Amino acid sequence: MYVEIIAEQLGICQAEVEERIAHARKVYHIPLKYYANHRLYLADGDETLKMHEERMIAEREKITKRLSKITGWTLDQAQAYLLHITNTFHITGKEVMDSLLYEKTDEEIAAWKEEKLARAQARITRIQEKTGWSEYEVRKHMAKCKAVFGIAMANYENTRCYELTDAELSTYANLEDSRRLCEKYITVDTDVLKDKQLFNETYREFLGRDFWVNRDSDYASFKKFLRWKREVFCKPIDLFGAHGVFKKRVPFGRKKELYAFFEREPKMLVEEVIKQHPEMAAFYDGSINTVRVFTILKDDRFDAFAAFVRFGVGGIADNVSAGGIACGVDPVSGEIITPAVGNEGILYQKHPLTGKRFEGFRIPYWQEILTLTEQALRKVDGVNYVGWDVAITKRGPILVEGNNVPCLSIYQSLFAYRKEGRKFTYAKYLEE
Repeated sequence: MYVEIIAEQLGICQAEVEERIAHARKVYHIPLKYYANHRLYLADGDETLKMHEERMIAEREKITKRLSKITGWTLDQAQAYLLHITNTFHITGKEVMDSLLYEKTDEEIAAWKEEKLARAQARITRIQEKTGWSEYEVRKHMAKCKAVFGIAMANYENTRCYELTDAELSTYANLEDSRRLCEKYITVDTDVLKDKQLFNETYREFLGRDFWVNRDSDYASFKKFLRWKREVFCKPIDLFGAHGVFKKRVPFGRKKELYAFFEREPKMLVEEVIKQHPEMAAFYDGSINTVRVFTILKDDRFDAFAAFVRFGVGGIADNVSAGGIACGVDPVSGEIITPAVGNEGILYQKHPLTGKRFEGFRIPYWQEILTLTEQALRKVDGVNYVGWDVAITKRGPILVEGNNVPCLSIYQSLFAYRKEGRKFTYAKYLEE
């Protein structure tokens, strides 16, 4: 499938493509899917292949060290485990970490993989029903959208890629472009954004809330942090996309019991619960409904070139990947300019639980949000491209998290219902 796609893009025979792929695999140990999805078929020579080999090695080493740190295993044990999972289940190290698979038995991992494949198959079946394509045609087009246009497969359906021509797809904002922006505008280690504890410590002045980490701490510091709090919000240090987050009540007169609970838990950030602005809570008060602002700093000029807002639907998280929905926002005025879209591309003119209408609503404190994100972007030298997650309280905006590769595919999916490509919002920043 990938050979066929690449041959079509380059206008060469499949045999020549197979030779190039075999060379990349044999000399630089680059798998086929990586070769295609990182567009290495466009590389001029071996220098780019060598760079990606080094990048893959560095990423594997980082994941191995992270797994060793979390589990207490030696580096050799962590490496052996990751190799076993890859060879047995064809699961990447990133998936192991993101989904806490190291806490599961092989039988549980097999069930997890089966469920994941079932969801993917259900998505393919839905697209077959909409298009009349064969399963192979759907899979090929999904692979092409990732390998050629950089659109993540997880966002294929809600971006309605199956309705679009190649010319239209070429105008679409995508995840691969976000990676390119990250590589071009972030020149230092990104741990300041990836490590939740380091992020909170670095950007403390913009958080507007207390936090505590359940490692290298004592009961006195925990008690001082709790004070009058009746509930806390807990985020595992090593997970993303709202995986593993939960709220915990503070039982009256049982703080030591709660401290003992956190001592047994994996390393996590325990935060004061954010009290959001009443206008944001009116959409849905079961989650903190956050704004994602895409920001860039070039030649000392700040630009918030895109934005969207997310709302929870029945859960405590607003992430689209966790069942939430999102709307496009005008980055100049802060006005919602699209209906909401969920994981399957369904449009919502109003919130499905509260009935509150989306389009036309203006996010409170929008100019303050722009000021906050500019100040945060200027905080760390060398970090010049970030997608900031911002919560709005009665007193103004506060930072929740920062993302070094914010998903432009999600942003693009919010405009897909009108076939409007959004690459123009940042295209000039990719120019040499």
